[in-house]
Formats: sequence, structure tokens, C-alpha cells
Amino acid sequence: MAEDGLDVGEEGGKKGGKKKLIIIVVALLLVLGGGGAAAFFLLGGEDESGASAEESAEMSGDAGASATGPAIYLELDPAFVVDFIVANKQRYLQLNLTVKSRDQVQIDAIKIHMPLIRNSLVLLFANQNFDELQTLEGKIALKTASIESINGILTQETGSGGVEDVLFTNFVMQ
Repeated sequence: MAEDGLDVGEEGGKKGGKKKLIIIVVALLLVLGGGGAAAFFLLGGEDESGASAEESAEMSGDAGASATGPAIYLELDPAFVVDFIVANKQRYLQLNLTVKSRDQVQIDAIKIHMPLIRNSLVLLFANQNFDELQTLEGKIALKTASIESINGILTQETGSGGVEDVLFTNFVMQ
């Protein structure tokens, strides 16, 4: 009789184990199916018109410019050094620049045309008023002029400008 009771317990345990296994498998399939569906809709779906953002940019003629892509930074090495004569004293400006763009094609164009860009920037920096560069407004104006200078060269050489910002990573006046 003790053996009969033991057998009943084993059968009940096996049935309960099978039920647990089936429940776990069904739950796992539901989770994986839901995750796969979510990934499909979030990552793989296109908009209603059937054209992705890349295709839309190509259709509009801005195939190289991506205003929503990740920022790409290019440091212009070596540092720019410009001298000034202020009140019969020699003064210096040392400036490190990094350009920001969202278009790898334009970053490559900057690398190709680096001598022309550096020449333009040296002339721009040397033509500044030393006293004005000591103010925030002077630095902002120089930053704006630098962006325009680089974009002007890129437009002339490649047909479109792509520099979004110029960052002064080092600005020393002495």
C-alpha cells in the first residue's frame, strides 16, 4: 500500500511538471513573438508612402546632406597661430578648431580641400581686431564667419556646404 501511494505521488508530480513545462514554453513563445513583432514595427517598417527617409532625401536632391544623422566631428590640426600688433606690442592668438557636420561626404571634402580651407581661415583670423576678439560677441562673430568661410569653399568645390558648426576647442590670446 505504501508503494501504491508512492506511485500516485510520482504520477501527480510528472503531470504537474509537464503542465509547468507547457506553460513556460507557451509564455516563452508569446514573449518572443511579441518582441519580434515590436522590433519589426519599430525598426523595419516604412512610412505610409512606402519611401524611407533616405529615399525621400535622394528624391529631393539632398542625397549627401542628412540633417538628422549623427554628428561627425573633424579636428583641424595643427592649431592656428596668428600674430597681431596692438599698441606697438606683438600679440598672439592660438586657436584649435573642430568642425561639425552630419554628412560624411562633406567631412571627406573638408579633408581633401584642407589647404584651401586653412588658408582661408588664417586670412580670416589675421584680419580680426584683437580687442574685439576678447569679447563674447567678437568670438561669436568669428565663429559665424568661420562657418561661412568653410561652407563657401565647400559650395565652390562640391556644390553644397555641409558644415553645421565650428567649435573652438582652444582659444588663447596673449
